Amino acid sequence: MITVEQIRAARALLNWNQSDLADKAGLSLPSINNIERQIGSPRVSTMETIRITLSNAGIEFIGNNGVQKHSEVFEMKEFQGDDFIEKLNDDLFFCMRSPEDVVMMFGIDDSMYVKYVPEQTIRYYDHQAKTGFTERTLLRENDNFFLSDQSIYRWIGPQSIGLVPYYVYKDRVAMIMWDVKRVIIIRSQAIAETYRAQFEFLWEQAKPIPKGTPNRSKDPKFQAKKK
Repeated sequence: MITVEQIRAARALLNWNQSDLADKAGLSLPSINNIERQIGSPRVSTMETIRITLSNAGIEFIGNNGVQKHSEVFEMKEFQGDDFIEKLNDDLFFCMRSPEDVVMMFGIDDSMYVKYVPEQTIRYYDHQAKTGFTERTLLRENDNFFLSDQSIYRWIGPQSIGLVPYYVYKDRVAMIMWDVKRVIIIRSQAIAETYRAQFEFLWEQAKPIPKGTPNRSKDPKFQAKKK
């Protein structure tokens, strides 16, 4: 478990005050203040949340008291099985905490979520409504099954859509393989920026969905699953 000294030093390296850390970790300011003043015994889960938050911001912890900024992190996680979308949501929710956070989704087929993981679909939109994080999605042209506001989607020709849909968020790229129930999450700022640049280029080429396009998410079968 990280130490109070490492938390203070990490904040200094990032030029964060206690309020910054509280906001980004999803904790209260009094909780951070009490931890740094060593009042009470913080939960292990709280300290782990702080550690992950600081690590995601570019901090590497050394021994019992040291910290330094890491230049580039590369991690890869793979989840396979019936809970693969749940695991993806867990990672996404940890990163997506405010309206300033943006997730870019490419080649996503919303109908797959409704058909196979309706409970995780509802969980996703509950979190999105709570935090207000921003979505931008590129769909295959003429796909009119969309679950968010129509303005966050654009249509792109099928020749530009690959076989593996992906998300880009923070320093991560998540690739989804529905046929084998697998998600691979790559954490690398360089790789994420590469995919983000590709998405931005394609976004400019894509077409806004025409107003009045029927939205198949209004189908009574989906509405019934939400209840």
